[in-house]
Amino acid sequence: MALRFFALFSLAAAQNLRGDSVTCTGEGSLPIGEAKCFGGDLLVEKFLLHVESFDGKVGVVNMKAEGPQEGVCNGAQFQSEDNLFTVENDNNCGLTALGYDYTVQYCPNQDQMIVHLVKPVNVRVVLQSQSCPETEV
Repeated sequence: MALRFFALFSLAAAQNLRGDSVTCTGEGSLPIGEAKCFGGDLLVEKFLLHVESFDGKVGVVNMKAEGPQEGVCNGAQFQSEDNLFTVENDNNCGLTALGYDYTVQYCPNQDQMIVHLVKPVNVRVVLQSQSCPETEV
């Protein structure tokens, strides 16, 4: 399931890929103590990141891919330093076991997340801030 989730980023990145021109500026961090969602449509897939909780250093995120290839990863634990997020415990979703090398960065001025998959394919995908759905991601 996790393999499909990140494979979709690499397959669908052409439409939403911003290359080296991706802008990420600003001071500050994700809002503390409130849910925050990011997402976007990439070709025929829709990706959602739901930051369920964040205390300024650690948090919990739910990830979902909708479309022909679907995947869900709920309860992944992450830590943040200088707006770079590292998933320390993916709650058995398989992201770390598959050997993916990626970073997730929050951009305060743009209020967006940049997912930079380095391995197995080098792509960068921008996920825009959006309202969180009423139902759980």
